Amino acid sequence: MQHDPKHTKKVPGTLETMDVATECVNLGLNSVPETMLWTLHNRCSVASKPNGWFQDPKAVEIYKSIDYDYEKSFRKGDSSHAIRSSLFDEAVKDFWKESPNGTVVNFAEGLETQRYRLQDDMDENALWISIDLPDGMKAREKFIQPDEKHLHVGASVLDIDAWMPLVPKEKPVYFTAQGLFMYLEEEANKKLFQQMADKYPGATMQFDCIATWLSNQTMKGFKLTKDYTTPKMPFGVNRNNAKSLLETWVPGIEVEEIAWPTENVEGLLGWIMPIFMATPILKNYQPGFVLRVKFPSK
Repeated sequence: MQHDPKHTKKVPGTLETMDVATECVNLGLNSVPETMLWTLHNRCSVASKPNGWFQDPKAVEIYKSIDYDYEKSFRKGDSSHAIRSSLFDEAVKDFWKESPNGTVVNFAEGLETQRYRLQDDMDENALWISIDLPDGMKAREKFIQPDEKHLHVGASVLDIDAWMPLVPKEKPVYFTAQGLFMYLEEEANKKLFQQMADKYPGATMQFDCIATWLSNQTMKGFKLTKDYTTPKMPFGVNRNNAKSLLETWVPGIEVEEIAWPTENVEGLLGWIMPIFMATPILKNYQPGFVLRVKFPSK
């Protein structure tokens, strides 16, 4: 096939232009599923740098294969989602060190390529379950196929009957959710946490939250760029209030904040973040943060 100039892309974070040998895929995503392209864009802004701290060849491969003007919608990529993904990578690695045969359940996985980054850490008896809305799963399966060790479920995470029966009862389980709970109503999140606590006592889940002020901003219509307005994110909670809120949802739940590695924040923000994080009043309004909870044992 002859090269088509419209399928020549510049990968963020490099000065190189890469030719795509085959026709790019237009995923036709919108609303919340489209945000998987936002996170992919930011991860690849770091992963495309040779010998960088975050390597993700599969993500870059997918990025090159999609017909989408990332910078028009999401502006120049930043390191935020690569940092977030690295925190979840480390969590799953630690889980598998303690429970090699354990099950990892990923909510709203989208085009996250964590399974490839961790493939050398996965025991032959471990299981990976990916759950996403039907449109999101359809997009994922254009590039990533399920197999006997990696199950795909095209359903809302709130549809517990679609995925809970797939989680082995006799093995440890670790739940993760990157970029999910802010898109759900608070009552829906509360109910899900309570259902999981009842079904998986003693299990652990890691997830990210956004601050209340940012949630409020998206409800008014938050324009990331002039061409892209983020979907509404109805659930937000400030850092200082998160633990007490979750304890009202599930009495006895253990809540731990995962430290954000400011050394990997790029640009001017990399200078500002350490000061911001060291100031208690400012830190409470941190736009996003990562928590790990352990459901009470029965």
